[in-house]
Amino acid sequence: MKILLYTTFLLFFSASSTDAEEWMLKKAKDNIEIYTRAVPNSPFREFKATSIIDTSFEKLLQELYDAPTYTPMCEEGISYRIPDSSHNSRLFYYKQKMPWPIRDRDVITKLTLKEQTDNHILLTIEVAPDIIAPQNKTLRIKELSGSWLLERDVNGIKATQQIHMNPGGNVPSSITNLLLVKGPYKTFTELHRKLSTYDSYAEN
Repeated sequence: MKILLYTTFLLFFSASSTDAEEWMLKKAKDNIEIYTRAVPNSPFREFKATSIIDTSFEKLLQELYDAPTYTPMCEEGISYRIPDSSHNSRLFYYKQKMPWPIRDRDVITKLTLKEQTDNHILLTIEVAPDIIAPQNKTLRIKELSGSWLLERDVNGIKATQQIHMNPGGNVPSSITNLLLVKGPYKTFTELHRKLSTYDSYAEN
């Protein structure tokens, strides 16, 4: 998915509590809701983003899986598909250029289809850091877990993305606070835009 991994680099938010917390609504706009909460024994917050999208399971899955093929010269800021032989999972590579003096980050994630019924689909997100050799001057993300839950709704498909990540290294709080909600909101805004465009094109 071309926009999926944009979110993962926007989760560098340091939490002040080690106790479990309830989800806190941080943004509700354009039919998109973003929540965050502290995670026990972790200095980084977890996010959950949800929205009802006027589309089908098939079209939404196609968008989540869509990405250009990885090459060693791939551009920053774009998610690339790493070819593999699995039928139930997809591997993606993403690199993000960070402002000086923060080191650039990259991450390899594995998106796996875990459950599929007539009414819901569950995909898990985990890291696969050793699939591609590390790059010079780039810090590889090695701690990340999450999921996509897709549920049938009378108005389309309710999509919920949930991710917790440790970015490694030192990231200023001024950056983490700014980007925590921005990333998931952009992901879902792009999903609405792309799927609406796809549906409009298909109808004409």
